[in-house]
Amino acid sequence: MSATGDDHRPERELRVKQNKLDENLPHDSDLRLYLAEKDETARVKRPRLEPSLVGIRPATGAMPRTLLVQPPMCVYEGAVKRVIPPLGLCYVAAALEQEGIDVDILDCIVEGIDEEVPVADGVWRLGMSEERFRAYIAEHAYDVVGFTMIYSSDLQNLYRYARIVKEVRPETVVIAGGLHASIYAKRFLRDAVVDGVPTIDFVLRGEGEIRLGSFLRNLREGAYDRNADGLAGWHDGEVFANPQLARVTDLDALPFPAYHKVPLERYFEHNVPFSPYPRGRRVMQIYTSRGCPVGCTFCSSTNFSKAYIARSVDNVIAEMRYYKDEYGADEIQFADDNLTFDKKRAMELFTRMVPLELPWCTPNGIMVNTLSPPLVDRMAASGLYQITLSLDSGSAETLKQQHRKPVDLTRVPDLMRYLQELGVLMHGTLVVGMPGETEEQIEEGFRYVEQLPFNSINVFIAQAIPGSELFERAVSNGTISYEGALHIDTARSTLRLATVAADRLEELVEDFLERYNKSIYLRDPEAWERKYAQHRERMARICVGRASAITSKIIEAGDIVPS
Repeated sequence: MSATGDDHRPERELRVKQNKLDENLPHDSDLRLYLAEKDETARVKRPRLEPSLVGIRPATGAMPRTLLVQPPMCVYEGAVKRVIPPLGLCYVAAALEQEGIDVDILDCIVEGIDEEVPVADGVWRLGMSEERFRAYIAEHAYDVVGFTMIYSSDLQNLYRYARIVKEVRPETVVIAGGLHASIYAKRFLRDAVVDGVPTIDFVLRGEGEIRLGSFLRNLREGAYDRNADGLAGWHDGEVFANPQLARVTDLDALPFPAYHKVPLERYFEHNVPFSPYPRGRRVMQIYTSRGCPVGCTFCSSTNFSKAYIARSVDNVIAEMRYYKDEYGADEIQFADDNLTFDKKRAMELFTRMVPLELPWCTPNGIMVNTLSPPLVDRMAASGLYQITLSLDSGSAETLKQQHRKPVDLTRVPDLMRYLQELGVLMHGTLVVGMPGETEEQIEEGFRYVEQLPFNSINVFIAQAIPGSELFERAVSNGTISYEGALHIDTARSTLRLATVAADRLEELVEDFLERYNKSIYLRDPEAWERKYAQHRERMARICVGRASAITSKIIEAGDIVPS
């Protein structure tokens, strides 16, 4: 197959057919081809090609001065300003340092936490202004600027700031990475063309820790490797996208994230991490594993990193001790997609955490079916103060047919009662409005949840997130467009996927939240106080837009904004 993937159509079809993970994806979808080609999910491993160096600039013999950038993010009015160190960029920077390559990180969000620009109805761009970013690029003569983003809704911000780099220093090599750029590499590059000129030169697909170093060493010699694993870019006026083959297999071999490259004290001062109502004041985020093999239809991260790979418990404990000693960390928030997937390892981890005396929580959610009383006992003993239970639906039929998520709803009530007895706060997440989901199923799910003692809950209206099976099917059948899916608001039915009318779907969610949030306070005022009271005063400065209205909702008992 050619690197562009446009030639040898029979071979492309054969490889797609062989991939066991794509049976529910449209035949010609970008995601299906992505899964079929990368080693992690392909049944047939692709051969590694010999390097083919292409000159693009004079060789200097010096390592290119490199800046890694997290651009501003789009936030909906009233949302909490979560400010989290860019963990992915910090991992990449640490890996480069381990190879003897120096690199800088610019997190535009923390650098412009008080800069809010309205960009659409109810949508704000949060982060360093274009003027300040332009001045920064002009002042610092970087040879390479690399961008990433977490959410596809921030794609236009990435494009806008990449364009600024090219306007200020046209000779700078601009690269990008992350989930969206990896899966949709060709379109990502073509959509970044302005007036016939690319503003992004290359994409590094997959994990940057194992790709950026070799890219920079080649560039030191004035070239790039046309056959490099996971490299996409422009060559002779055309876009190419090489398959993403290798991935990190030994997470212990990676150095701890280079948090010394970001202004960590500013994050601590703002103190609104992933889970925005922390117990501590110096909260650190940690990955103990990568990947999730479950494959929920609405999830994109499972397709970016399918195979579950875990760090050793020794390595994780060493990182926690380092953060306590080096940064005075007083809380841990786990960023894993599936923290307790390996139950035996989870038991060992939480046992070893007990002497650390660090409170911790799980913002990303826990797979309910992995939990048992002995494991929950150990979690509580090790400092668990809040657990996020990702039910996604209270309807068994919806879970099976629309979500394809293994949640045994019969176990949940007893599990939650046990957590309640241990004094652990419980946050729940639901996703409603899936294709084919009826109003009756939604209401059935709400009735089930109303019996459960959550301390807070989020209800997301289903959105087709790029990189998910749900997105690929919705684009294929014309329900949404690729461009439309870049504007996501999970509180509104902006991209309606269900047969339920948009206004009715929003009404169902609002009515449920009003009832349930009032019941939370009435059921356990003390638990509400423990979670929210200490955060009342700071809400005015951490909410986007009309902060005062949001603040009053949190202060008013019975009308609580959940985390």
